[in-house]
Order: sequence, then C-alpha cells, then structure tokens
Amino acid sequence: MNTSALDWRQEGDTLVEFLEAKAREYGPRPALYFKPGFRYQTWTYQDLWEGSGRVASLLQHRGLEKNDRVLLWGPNCPQWVLAFFGCLRAGLVVVPLDLRSSPDFVERVASKTRPKLAFVSRVTPDRPDGFDVPEMLLDQIESESLNMPEPRRVGLDWDDLAEVIFTSGTTGDPKGVMLSHGNLLANMVSVNEQAPGKPTDRLLSLLPLSHMFEQMGGLLVPLRNGSNITYLTSIQPSIIVKTAGERKPTLMLLVPQALSVLMNGIEREVARQGKEKVWRWSMAVAQHAPTRVRRVIFRRVLQRLGGALEYIFSGGAALDPELGEKWERIGVKISQGYGATEASPVISCHTFERPDFRSAGPPVPGMDVKVSAEGELLIRGPNVTKGYWEAPDRTVEAFEGEWYKTGDLGFIDSEGSVHVKGRKKDMIVLASGQNVYPEDVETVLIKHPDVTDVSVVGLPKDDGLEVHAVILTEKPDKAADAVAWANRQLAEHQRIRGHTVWPEDDFPRTHTLKVKKLVVIDRLTSATAGSAVDGRHSQDDEEAVRSPVVALVADIAGVMPTAVEPGLALGDDMGLDSLNRVELLSAIEETIGVYVDESKVTPGTTVSELEALVDSGPSATDIRFPRWGMAFWCRALRGLLQRGIVFPAMTMAYKMRVTGVDNLDLQGPALIAANHTLHLDNGIILRSLPTRFRHRLAIAASDHMWRSPIRSLAIPLLGNGFPFSKEGNVRKSLDNVGRIIDNGWSVLIYPEGELTVAGPMKPFLAGTGLICVGGRVPVIPLKLKVIRTGFPRYFPLLSRGEVEIRFGEPLRFGPGVTYQDATVQIEEAVRAL
Repeated sequence: MNTSALDWRQEGDTLVEFLEAKAREYGPRPALYFKPGFRYQTWTYQDLWEGSGRVASLLQHRGLEKNDRVLLWGPNCPQWVLAFFGCLRAGLVVVPLDLRSSPDFVERVASKTRPKLAFVSRVTPDRPDGFDVPEMLLDQIESESLNMPEPRRVGLDWDDLAEVIFTSGTTGDPKGVMLSHGNLLANMVSVNEQAPGKPTDRLLSLLPLSHMFEQMGGLLVPLRNGSNITYLTSIQPSIIVKTAGERKPTLMLLVPQALSVLMNGIEREVARQGKEKVWRWSMAVAQHAPTRVRRVIFRRVLQRLGGALEYIFSGGAALDPELGEKWERIGVKISQGYGATEASPVISCHTFERPDFRSAGPPVPGMDVKVSAEGELLIRGPNVTKGYWEAPDRTVEAFEGEWYKTGDLGFIDSEGSVHVKGRKKDMIVLASGQNVYPEDVETVLIKHPDVTDVSVVGLPKDDGLEVHAVILTEKPDKAADAVAWANRQLAEHQRIRGHTVWPEDDFPRTHTLKVKKLVVIDRLTSATAGSAVDGRHSQDDEEAVRSPVVALVADIAGVMPTAVEPGLALGDDMGLDSLNRVELLSAIEETIGVYVDESKVTPGTTVSELEALVDSGPSATDIRFPRWGMAFWCRALRGLLQRGIVFPAMTMAYKMRVTGVDNLDLQGPALIAANHTLHLDNGIILRSLPTRFRHRLAIAASDHMWRSPIRSLAIPLLGNGFPFSKEGNVRKSLDNVGRIIDNGWSVLIYPEGELTVAGPMKPFLAGTGLICVGGRVPVIPLKLKVIRTGFPRYFPLLSRGEVEIRFGEPLRFGPGVTYQDATVQIEEAVRAL
C-alpha cells in the first residue's frame, strides 16, 4: 500500500471538525445504543453533535477555559462520549480514569493535572481523601445542559492537546501520555486504511473507554465509518450474552484472555453435551472450507454471541496462534494488533484477509518501526506522542532522537510483519547471560489441560534469576506435573526451575487484563519460606466479592462492595428508596434468578435479611411472551374478529362517547395509561381507537390471566395482549415491553394494578413512572368514565351501560424526571380528565 500520499487530515484538523463532519454525513443514523432500563435509548450522529455542544456550553458557562483539565471517571455509556466530545469542543484537556483505579492513583493524577472539574457517575468508587475537585454527574449532564445555547467556538488545531492518558510506571508514579487531536486523527485514519469498516457494522463495547485500545477501535474508528456502538450496563456474562442476542453485534474488541474464556466456555458446553467427536470433525472440515460455509457449520455456536459476529480485533497482549485459528475455523475473522498508549495506540495489525497469528502484522500506514541494537522496537509517526505531562526528563529518556522507545523487544520479519517477544523490563536475563522471554514459556504451559492461566517471571535467587511459573489451577496437586510436561517441550535455558500455585481466583491485572507482574513478584519475594503467597484480599473483601446480593446492593446504592455491611438497612442506611428497592429486586430476579416479594422488603430490611430472603426465595418462574399476536396473519384475523364480534358486542352493551381523539395523532408509538374500571374496558377502549392506532397496539394483561389455555389463546388473538408480571419476572416483563415499543407498537397499561368496577381510582403503582420514563415515548392519559354500569355488571346486555372515553394531551418526560414525579403527573392527568 502506498501511504506516502495518505492525507492524515482528511477528517479535519481536530476531533471537533471530525465529529461535525460525521454529523453532517450520517445525521439521523444511530450512533450509540444504551439500555439503562428496559428499552434501548438511541443517540444519532446529530444527537452526538448537538448534545456535546450543550455540554461544551455548560462547561464554558461554569468558567472553564481552553487547556483546563477535566477528569472523566465513569463507566462506558453515551454520556461518557458526550462529556468527552463536549470537553474537546470547549477546548479542554480530557484526563480519562479507569473505574478500577486505586485511590492513590487517582489522587496522584489529580495532583499532577490540577483539574477544574471531574465527571463522575453513581458507580464511581469512593473518592480518595483530599480529593476536592468539583464534580458533575455523568447521569445528569443531559438534563443539566438541556437548555444551554450553542457553545462558543474555540480556536483549535492539529497540535492542540486533546487528552492525557495516565499509566502506572515501574515505580508506581503515574506518567501522563499527552495525545493531541492530530495524534488521534492520524491513528484513526491509518487503522481504518488497514482494517476498513462499514456503516452496517454493529459494535458491542466491552473494554473501558479510558484505555486507548477501546477509545480508538471501539469509538473513533466506528464513528468514522458510520457504524453504531452498544454500551452495556454491566459486563456480567449473562448481560453480555443477553445484549449480544438483542443487538446482534458484527464486531467486537477483545483482549486474548477474553477470547480464551469464550472459547473455553464453548468447548465446555460441547463436552457437556458429549459432542467432542462432532466438534473435532467439524473443525477438521472447516479448515478447508470458505468462511461462509464455516459459519453455517458453527451457526449454533455463533448464536451464543448473537449470530452475526464477523470480526474481532484482538489487542492488549499476544494472541496464542492456536486460539486465533480456532476462532477463524468457526467463521469469525480475527485481526491481531500491537500498540502502545504513546502511539494513540495502534502500531501494527494484520488485515482480516491475511491473518498471521504468529506476528502482530505489518505497521499501519504512516508508522515507521525499526529495531535497535539491543533488540528494542522503536517507532515514529504522526500518531506518536510528543511526550509525558510535565515530565521533561521522562520524555527525553523515552526518545532516541525522533524515535520513541517502546520498551518492547522484538524483530521484523522478511515480509515486514512485527514480532513482539515481550517487555524489555520483563525479560529474564539468566546468570549464564542467556535471555528468556516469559511469553514463550507461558505459551507452552497454558496449553496443559490442568492450567487455567500462568504468569512466568524472573524470581531473584542467590545466583541470579530463575524462571518461575505462577500458576492458576483448579487442581493444585497437578501443578508439578504440568511444569514437568512443559519443560519437556522447552529449551534447556527456558525450563521452569520453580513454581507457585496462586492462591486467589485470578492474578492482579490491569484494566486490559494484563497480569501485573511487578505485584506478583513482590508478593512472591515477600512470602516467607514454605508459606503460601500473601495474595489474598481481606475477609470482608472476599465476602463482598462472593455475595452477588452485596454486589447488586452496592451497584444500585452507588458505593463500593466493602461499604455494604450485613447489618446496614437498605433504606435507612443505604439510602435506597422504594423505587431503588424495586430496581434491586428486579436485578436480583434477573441476575440470580430468585423472586423476592416486594412486600417483604422495607426500608428497615438489612442486607443480611435480604440475603436470607434470596437464599430461601423461590426461583423466578419462567414466563413466555407470545409474539404471534403481532404477526401479519394474526393482525388480519384480529381485525375481522373485532369488527365481526367484539365491536358489535361492545355497542350492544354500552353507549359510548369519545373525546380527545386528536391527541392520538402522533408519529411513532406511545403508551396509554388508563384507569381500570370495567370488566370489558379492553374492548371498549379498542372500539374507541382510530383504526391505524388500534392496528399497532399491545395490551399489558396480568400474568395470572394466562393460566387458562383458552385465555392464553384468546387474549393475543382478540386484543394482542401480553402477560405482564407484577410479582415475578418483572425485569423480563419490562424487557418485553421495550421490545414491543422498539418494534413500533403502542402499549396500553393499567397503572392501578387491579380492577375497581365503577369505583374510585386507586393510587397508581410506583412502577408506573419507571415504565413511562423508561419507555421514552409520549404517554397518553385515558379516563374511562362510567356514567351507568348497566346490568349485569360483567356484560350489561339486559340493561345497557353508558361510558365516556376521554383521551388527554400527551405527556413527555425528558432527562432528569424521576419515576416518582412521573407517576404523580400521570395519575393527576388521568384524574383530571
């Protein structure tokens, strides 16, 4: 590829110009998806431009000026992206922080950068002592910036600083990598040249945006291509699988360990079903088949990840060639890359068409790579940092003229591909003078069936360093056998001379899941002779990690798990109000699979009492949501049955008067909130609706009505009803409502929760606001006023009843409206009709 003529500024001189151009190009096209409740929220490319502008204006209104620093310390979400681009549009310098950053690390970064503001979230950990930076909640930036005017244009150019990414140095002193608008744009263009994307790509974002691998490959490059990105509310495996099934991603960015975990899960399921022979046969056949045939062979396997996954970018560590080949065999193309934060971050990657898992691929366009006399990889290019934040000595030390010293050892093969042997600081230099690359030893040992993971380090001994393996295994007694097995395949100088079984469930890791080898070595060397490695958390930490209930309470209360003590009350101590407790019980039902009766959980219920309820509670019963009621054939048949049977029966039973029908003249779906006052109110309301509205309406019906086989057929057939649970499967019921609305259908709900025949309205259930705010569609209040009930009350054919159906003006709930306020507004609107 001829890169000499590649225009690095083809997307503009700044990321602000880039985003503005994408908004013009892709405008109404969805850019970001997020599902904080039961329905996906969507931000278009135009929304990103306008929303980031309002955030920029808010920041300017608060007095922040060009080059002021802002900490961005929150989870992946659209608000993170709005804050990021909002800061850039205001000329500010973003300092992203990983959620898992230690208090000491955060304190050091804040001390170095002197930020004027910190964007945080309700899940951001407790602030370190002395952290006095003004804060703004990511969860509220849309509501706070809602009425802000256009921001002032700030003069920016290619070399202006965009962000400072801090990484821990070997001494624990963070170093801030300065990346300019030009650095990021140049890397974005070159990566996209090497691995082109397309507007139909759907990316599922799993890695933190505070890390450059995800920020470049999972945000900037997809936005350049007009693709869409989905953020998750949790990276729990059940949520990932569920979201993948809903969004059907075509593209993901993963570290090699995640690829290994996924493949191990697939192979465990194969073994559980006793299909190892079929699996091996399919793998053998796939080796000689084109990708399309592979995807057919392994279609059931691919369904676990949504069924549409085509591409995976692997980075952050070296990918085992055998693992990469397995993914290729099942029909998913893998591109392995090599990078560094200082390179914004991609240095090299191979194309999807020509994968070579033995290397990290050729340098991306515009990147020059060479090898020093000591075997260190040196790089230069428009994407390489100018240096470290307020650390001129470190900057000078990191460069050899115009070449940045990566600290990685490697070589370039005859075809121009980069091979990385390992970190220069991790290389083990034996007393004999021979060098051992830990990655070479790890690649062999990890293949032993009894080894879950391994980290090879140079452990100080009297005569120098020994090659020492630290092993994760479920069979500690087999560790020695695994080491002996590996040594038979290693060269003499590479052989493992000592080993330790790590006592925890996992190694200490960075946010890209790399093992913190310095921490491992420190714990090994500090352990007394013959004793276990002191690598454990405190007992409280272990209990917090082991208890899923504690983890969920902490998440919803916005505190660290260690702050959730058994004797604390949910309401009085943890600050969970009634709706927070409903959210908590829904989360317990979703993630743990246990239904807890809401009436048993009060503000005074303690954490330990809640755990006891979960332990003794019944598993949430499964509930099926029929979708055939929305099928074309059923819609046609329903229309005939309604006109031929249901509506004539309603006309015979009731004299009807309808007002406010003009309020139904809306674009798109809506929620109708009605009082529940007659046995036949579904038929009456359906009869009063305009044909176009009625044809795309679904009715929420109490799940107890589905216990009868006849009703379970009649309800979807005659009124497109679906089960909605008030006592179990709440989360699944809400998700089903979200799917119905996302498909363009309106929904009729009865917020009172129970029937009161011709009686006074009862207070609306607290969850009403959750449904209406989370639905993000107009809410139409409806009042069914009974003038005369008729006789008999259930079906007044002997004495005709009389009713009036009143449709109110649509209510719309913007960002920041609480569920309680929404419930009150809806109830008042219905009562006032």
